[in-house]
Amino acid sequence: MIIKLILSSVSIIFSLIMLYITQINYKKKLLNKISYLFWICIWTLIILASLRPEFVDSYFTENYQIDVFYILSVLSIISLVILYFLSLIKINILEKKINALIRAESLKEILDKIKDK
Repeated sequence: MIIKLILSSVSIIFSLIMLYITQINYKKKLLNKISYLFWICIWTLIILASLRPEFVDSYFTENYQIDVFYILSVLSIISLVILYFLSLIKINILEKKINALIRAESLKEILDKIKDK
């Protein structure tokens, strides 16, 4: 019982911090409106589930006969894979942009040297 209380408290504090960070990133225009609303919903759902963990436990055990820890483990792994994939895509996009900038700068230097001769 005390462990659930501690985990719920940590989860609520973490979600509140993430709500704040999401708000800041939205104001800096780093998130579009759809992403912003998606993450606000996610953090709010985590807070609600942390406030009523017995409801979540009873819902899954009564309806699906599945342990909540198992569900959270699977969701964690899926979330990590999705985040890894999205970050990999972003890295590839940035890599292409950097390569294009380097090539453009190199060509500019070569053209400047040719003009100087």
